[in-house]
Amino acid sequence: MRTPASRRAAKAAPPHNPEDTTTRAHPIRDRGDHIIAALAPYLRFSDHLVHRVVSRAWRRSCRLIGRAPPPFPWLMLPPPPAAATGGSAPPTAPGGGAPQQRRIFYDIPGGRSYAYPIPSSYRHLASRGGWLVLAAPDPPRRLVVLNPITAARVVVSWPFGEDPAEGFHAVMTASLADSASCFLAVATDRVVKYCRPALAGGGGGSVRWATLRAPGFRYDTACSDLVSVGATVYLVDERRKLWRANLAAAEPKMERRDTAFVLPQAQQAEGIRWRHYLVESLGHVLLVISDDHHRRLGLYRLNWDARLWVPTPASGLGDSVLLLGRGCSAAVPSSTAAGRLPGTVLVVRQPWRSSTFLHDGLKFPGGGGEQPWFWTESRLGNGLDDDQLVIRKTVPQRPGEFTTGDSFWFFPGIDQSDCP
Repeated sequence: MRTPASRRAAKAAPPHNPEDTTTRAHPIRDRGDHIIAALAPYLRFSDHLVHRVVSRAWRRSCRLIGRAPPPFPWLMLPPPPAAATGGSAPPTAPGGGAPQQRRIFYDIPGGRSYAYPIPSSYRHLASRGGWLVLAAPDPPRRLVVLNPITAARVVVSWPFGEDPAEGFHAVMTASLADSASCFLAVATDRVVKYCRPALAGGGGGSVRWATLRAPGFRYDTACSDLVSVGATVYLVDERRKLWRANLAAAEPKMERRDTAFVLPQAQQAEGIRWRHYLVESLGHVLLVISDDHHRRLGLYRLNWDARLWVPTPASGLGDSVLLLGRGCSAAVPSSTAAGRLPGTVLVVRQPWRSSTFLHDGLKFPGGGGEQPWFWTESRLGNGLDDDQLVIRKTVPQRPGEFTTGDSFWFFPGIDQSDCP
């Protein structure tokens, strides 16, 4: 109950100004800021994703401490079979864009799944640094560079004119924020094309691609590959012949090397079809050769000047784990790989692709051809003659039968502008 003295004191006080916040304390908000700032260094990137849209203080604290995503990737799973979606058409993107579907990204170390909208019919070419490179299969043909977490995107024109290539490799060579550097390169039969962010536009029709000739290079799903070391791109074909070009040069030129490299005679006699993966590791180019079941693995390091692929033991990786896949290979520290030892090799499931981009399901011993599996795990041994134990891994939360789409490694990333 208010007394006469308290009423007189209230009348003598200055009137309340709701816009005056200079002298008012916010104990609850301030306490929350301190709690979030104290907890943020101990929380994972996935925790940041869960809460970043809820609290502005959380986003601010993450920006101030430079919260970075882990180097170990998520797994972008293939789309579910049509039967699992009831055969319904995917929803159209806002603004009349391409139809979207929510694709599942599985955080392997954390055991969590996240879903983000992806153009449903687009073919996935590459992933790097939080971005996906996608290709539209139908007219108007175009490429889209998309960050699924922030929904940021850059649309670029189709690089092959009116004669679309049946297959090609793609790689991101720089951040989109670096307007002075080439950020995207593609390679198909005999040519490499590249463009810079300054040339890219939202309409997708004004981009001019520069072209480099690579005579003798032939695109092959399993035996050719493309990788970048900074602004320098390297290509390899099924004969392990090499091309490279520094795209940061004023006038880039393609250089060629015929490497003195042959597979062991015993392996050649078996008629095994090998897969080739180029991987960048600490500024060096590595070549991993694998059979289609990933039981036999060989690791080689490029000596460009000597024109050699030098056989390299697992110890040559140092403290690294290899992640292999078409357009998404990487070497990462084992400390981020949820207990996996150095020399471990994880390979995403990417079945053989025909010229019409159809897939053939792979069967494996044990009659489990209809069981879903999305990546394999093994270890580097003593070379291609050493038969490795391969563990086929599944995603616990993913029901359904064996699907026909590709899996991709995806390194989640958030632009600093996403944390105001």
